[in-house]
Amino acid sequence: CNLLDLKINEIKKIEHFINKNGGKLLIVGGNVRDLVLNKNISSSPDLVTDIETKLVLKSLDEGKIKYLKVGLSFGSIVARIDKIDFDITSMRKDIKTDGRWPEIKFTDNILEDARRRDFTINSIYCDTKGNLYDPFNGMDDLRNARVKFIGDPDKRIKEDYLRILRFFRFTFLYACKLDLDGFKSCEKYKDKIKILFFERRIMELKKILLLENIETISKILNIRK
Repeated sequence: CNLLDLKINEIKKIEHFINKNGGKLLIVGGNVRDLVLNKNISSSPDLVTDIETKLVLKSLDEGKIKYLKVGLSFGSIVARIDKIDFDITSMRKDIKTDGRWPEIKFTDNILEDARRRDFTINSIYCDTKGNLYDPFNGMDDLRNARVKFIGDPDKRIKEDYLRILRFFRFTFLYACKLDLDGFKSCEKYKDKIKILFFERRIMELKKILLLENIETISKILNIRK
């Protein structure tokens, strides 16, 4: 982990105080994908815990760890250690959504938290000891260069239309070809992208355009409808 530049000591510091308040801490998202692929860490750590936000705040206060209440209404807090940001989110399930902003409910069930995520490769969890929890076979998809929605692509997209752009970004980044079911759903709801904030659309498009392999994605897009 040290060779891959995972901020494990800082994560363990957060974990220590989360544990003191009866919680568990897991790493999810980009850090886990990089670990599975044996790549240097390419993003800031995303952490999830099975305790509610008020206990996360209590834990950070006890550890004298600075934090920002960014995303607090969605169960998220940004902890800061040595100028490094750690996104900490309490596990949750979506009750309903308007296509971008969900109404959420706290859960301590990791499977429920995983179900609300977008792609199988984004639902791989890892603890600080290296144990993995992978309910939707994301590791298999990641290693075989596949980007797939969890469950029904239509349902996942209608929960958050930003996932249309994210589908293409993650596909260009990790896959060797488009998942046809996912592509057809993105095509079906492409007009819904207009309801997203302009700045959010631009931010996601910038991430796509800045991909190192942006000049070679024509092969990925060469599909039969």
